[in-house]
Amino acid sequence: MRHVPSVSITNIRRPTARRAAILAASMIVAIMGPAVPARAWHGEFSESTGVYRIPYADGTEVTVTNDHHEHGGDDCPPVDPDDSCGPKDRIDLKAGVGEPIAASASGWIRAVVDHHGNSPGAGDGVDINGDPQDDSLEHSCGNNPDDNTVVGSCGDYNNYVWIEHPNGEWTKYSHFGTGTVTDLGWNENMWIDAGEVLGLEGDIGQATNSNGIANHLHYEVAVPNTPGTDLQWTEAGGFIQNATNLVPRVCDIDDETYADNETYTANPCDHEPPTADAGGPYFVDEGSTVQLDGTGSNDPEGNPLTYEWSPQNLDNPASAQPTYSGVDDDFDFVILRVYDQIESLRATTVTSVTVNNVSPDVIATGDAIDEGDTATVNATFVDPGTLDTHTATIDWGDGTAPQNVNPAGLPGGFEHVYGDNGTFEVTVTVTDDDGGVGADTVEVTVGNLNPALTLDLDDAIEFPGGDYVVVEAGGHVLWSAEGTDPGSDDLTFTWHPGGADTYYNDGIGADPALSSLGTFPFAASDQNDVVYADIGVDTLALTLSDDDGGTDEAEMGVIVTGTEEATHGSGWWKHQYSGKGAPHLDGATASAYLVIINAASSVFSEAVPVGTAAEAHAVLSPKKGDRRAHAAAELLSAWLEFASGAVDWDATVPLADGSSVDFLELMADAEEAILDPTTTDATLRSIERDLARVRHAS
Repeated sequence: MRHVPSVSITNIRRPTARRAAILAASMIVAIMGPAVPARAWHGEFSESTGVYRIPYADGTEVTVTNDHHEHGGDDCPPVDPDDSCGPKDRIDLKAGVGEPIAASASGWIRAVVDHHGNSPGAGDGVDINGDPQDDSLEHSCGNNPDDNTVVGSCGDYNNYVWIEHPNGEWTKYSHFGTGTVTDLGWNENMWIDAGEVLGLEGDIGQATNSNGIANHLHYEVAVPNTPGTDLQWTEAGGFIQNATNLVPRVCDIDDETYADNETYTANPCDHEPPTADAGGPYFVDEGSTVQLDGTGSNDPEGNPLTYEWSPQNLDNPASAQPTYSGVDDDFDFVILRVYDQIESLRATTVTSVTVNNVSPDVIATGDAIDEGDTATVNATFVDPGTLDTHTATIDWGDGTAPQNVNPAGLPGGFEHVYGDNGTFEVTVTVTDDDGGVGADTVEVTVGNLNPALTLDLDDAIEFPGGDYVVVEAGGHVLWSAEGTDPGSDDLTFTWHPGGADTYYNDGIGADPALSSLGTFPFAASDQNDVVYADIGVDTLALTLSDDDGGTDEAEMGVIVTGTEEATHGSGWWKHQYSGKGAPHLDGATASAYLVIINAASSVFSEAVPVGTAAEAHAVLSPKKGDRRAHAAAELLSAWLEFASGAVDWDATVPLADGSSVDFLELMADAEEAILDPTTTDATLRSIERDLARVRHAS
């Protein structure tokens, strides 16, 4: 559905006396041999009815690199004498890469495409078929069929915007830098005022024009071929399909027309907005009509006006004198907006139409909301008695007393908050002064929402392999959580490991089936003290449930380290996983250490497997001369010191040069270097020496 009906515009401008003189002079010069090249005659142009500003931000210096004599249509004179010579009707403007392009008139943005190319943002990385393609190829790629750098036509990669204006004309802006339109927050169907910045000039798509200029703004004005319809364009490139291009009239420049190679300064058009006059107030009986009158509106410069009336229950809301009918309310506001044809400046006024209601026949409309939200119930009614007055009530069906409401407000609706989910029967009653009663009952359906759970993770530590809470074997963690529910629901915290705790929203007992008047939103907090006896990696899980089946979940990994105090060299650790002799660690403890390392590290076992004792022994037995393997062996030894409990996660490691580094910082840097195939042997040797110092951490 169109937001405002388009006005049919067909304006074939005949040459003015000034233009006729210029044309005649051009023809004479052409015959006698001009001193400078004369523009070829292309026939009479179809010019825009609207007058537009230069489409750049205020103060921007803009050069016309192709005017309407040079751009679009067929070549004039034709290369082949048998060819036709058609009108040219599009404009190329250039201010420079990154210069701000602005709306040339106010209107509704109807199309936004700015995902091609890769400047200044990142593009989509695919061609028109969705297959991978280097975004950089879409910069001024050219259209040479013998050396086409992109799949399809360069025009398929244009970044463009189409804007519909209240006067029925449309403007197009092409070759934006990648993402510069959406980065400014512009989307389709948004209103934009003249002069507001749309995006930045770029060189994406079929951007190299006939003068060899890459970055520029391709600008055109079009009107649909069928009045009252929407303009259509191809998704790729944005080329019009059911419309005719018009030569744009431009405010505050000579002859209102762009001239090739001229430089202009973009600024707002120098004019005043129109004045809106909607007449009224108006009065009408139900079933009758009244003609609204906006002819008192005017424009200071005498420009023609475009009209837009609302509400839309008018026979022709785009005319100056529409007919209002079918109103079944007792009072209605009518809004008139008028737009001039320069920049589409607008003015708005409000009048009213009072309709004499008839005897009550009520039609109500319910609502569907979520718990804790506000429901709106509206109604219309008609009454055959032209002198009756009315009163109205709404029974919200939740145990509260019926609410007295203003009947005039029923079409707009009245609001009521429901705290619990369920289906509520709402009755709207209208009574006239003769005792006649009309009523309608509708449903308000209130849906349940899931509660929201927040698990306190302030003690979580960031390891290369993920985030974990750390505790020594035999220690405990006091977990805390908060829960909220938008409705008046009871909340239950279920801990794993641990138990379940329920909190009632009224502080007394279980929530009844329909508790729309209870406490909401409801919040509760809970704690769970968990003792972790076994070395390894555990998981704390928590589910928050409301009494209507809504849930939210959270979990956190827990690393349970050993309680060792003494550190050991890499040879000692190698012996523990050798499978020979009499190791100091029992098999279960040694395996638990490896589980911890696989969780904390991004090297083990993502890149280097250490899931078994044999794999750990292999890592701890690097081949001579393999610096990366030696560094990995020292890395595993350092992680084993942490897993055993001998080195805390927040320990400080003294380095050989007298400086120090945090344990986790050292481990993260070491893992990044080991995983990087470009790390040199010298760097790996330095890392190996630093990791060997972990056993001296404090």
